[in-house]
This record gives sequence, C-alpha cells and structure tokens, in this order.
Amino acid sequence: MISNKNKKLLISSSAKKTIRESAALAQSLDLGMEISRIPLYKTPDMSVQDTIDILKDDLTGFNNRITMHAMFSDVNISSADYELKAISQKRFIQSFEVGKAIGADTVLFHTGYKGTKHAGSIYQFKKKFIEFWLDFITDFEKAGITAVIENVFECEPDFCLDLYENIPSENFKLALDTGHVNLYAKGTKVVDWITQYGSKLHHMHIHNNFGENDDHSNLLNGTLDFREIFDRLYEEGISPSMVLEMYSEEDILKSVDYLNYFQNIE
Repeated sequence: MISNKNKKLLISSSAKKTIRESAALAQSLDLGMEISRIPLYKTPDMSVQDTIDILKDDLTGFNNRITMHAMFSDVNISSADYELKAISQKRFIQSFEVGKAIGADTVLFHTGYKGTKHAGSIYQFKKKFIEFWLDFITDFEKAGITAVIENVFECEPDFCLDLYENIPSENFKLALDTGHVNLYAKGTKVVDWITQYGSKLHHMHIHNNFGENDDHSNLLNGTLDFREIFDRLYEEGISPSMVLEMYSEEDILKSVDYLNYFQNIE
C-alpha cells in the first residue's frame, strides 16, 4: 500500500485488542492511527526505550500517519504536591520521547484540570501549567512535532484558549473532543467551541454519546449532530485532523461510511 503521511482521518489504536491489530485495520482502510493507552505497554520495571521497542515492533509495516495520545491517568503537572507534580511532568516528557521515536507528528495531552470552581486554585493551576510548557514546548519545536491540548472536564473554551494564548509557539495548538463537550461542558455546543478555537484547532477526537456517559460511540449513536459539526468546520475554513476515538471495529466502519459524505475532511 502506498504510504500516506497526510491523512487527516485516523483511528485509535484502542479500536482492537492490540496495536498490531489496530494498525492492520487502519492500513486496510488507508487511514492514519493515533497510539493510545501507553501505560499498557509500560510496566514499572520497563524503561521508556523498552516501550518504544514494543511499539515500533507492533507498527512494523504501518506506513500511514501516526499521532499519539500522551499518558494521562492520574497525571497533573500543576499539582500542589511536589512529588505528584514531578512524576506527572516526567510522564509528559516520556510521552514526548515515545512520540518522537515512533514518528508521531502530533502528541495530544490532557490538562489535568478537574473542574474546580476556586478562583485561586484555577490561577495557580494555569500559572504552573504555563511555566512548565514554556520550557517543554521547545522540545517539540526542535523535533518538528505539534503538541495539542485536549478538553476533558473543561466546561468552556476559554480555559484552554487562555493556556494557548500564554504559550506562544507554532507547535502548540488545541484539540477538541466532541464527546467530552457533550458530557462535561453542559450549556455549550461543539460548534461554538469550533468557532472560538478557529485556526488554533489542530486536532479532534470525534465520537458520540447521549450526554450521560463517555460512551465513545459511533457518530450516529448519540445526541451530537455531526452534520452540523462538519458544516461549521467548513464554514470556518478549518480542516483539523480527526481521530475516530471508538473502541470497536463495527463503530469505526459505521463512522467511516457516514464520513464518506463529507469529503472536505479528506
């Protein structure tokens, strides 16, 4: 199969039980793949290089585009606890190292924000986050990799936009998760996030739910209207990469069929 590094549509490596199987599915569909669930490939006694070697082996023969989801479980680089902050920042750095080694052009990070309403805590969180990234982003600039920040518990676009505005780099962009908006950002719509993010929007996780659980369902199974979402992207002239963040081949195939109507994302 001809290598295609420029595919803007990808599947998650969690689509199948193993990365090797997911890579085969992505290759058969001529789509890219986002590597996720890195902790599954890194036990306490393993080095980062061991993890890289495993991933490279599983990706043997895969010639399409690769992005990567950074480690995120219990990670908070802005923690007030020094030791928790240190290990969290280490996980971010390790994620960059893995992404660089496997040829990912984009690495996605969660902010670690848990939705506190305490103004002082929010200020301190953002301050520490920005301080770390102002130094960390230089690694991405040297490597030619884009770092993107994904919304999870953030209830409105301004939170991530504020981080973006204070980390001035062409290699620092925003990611938008449609399912998270539908679940956690009540009172806002995905199309509004798209408009406010504008050209800052580099990457998307697209999946559906009914606003009650993070189901990661196919694009037709939930309360989100993806025709409206794709129309807004077209109207705004935005063409981000998109990951079908679903965990079954059936959901991916249903979504791919649906997306065939929207040639502007190809």
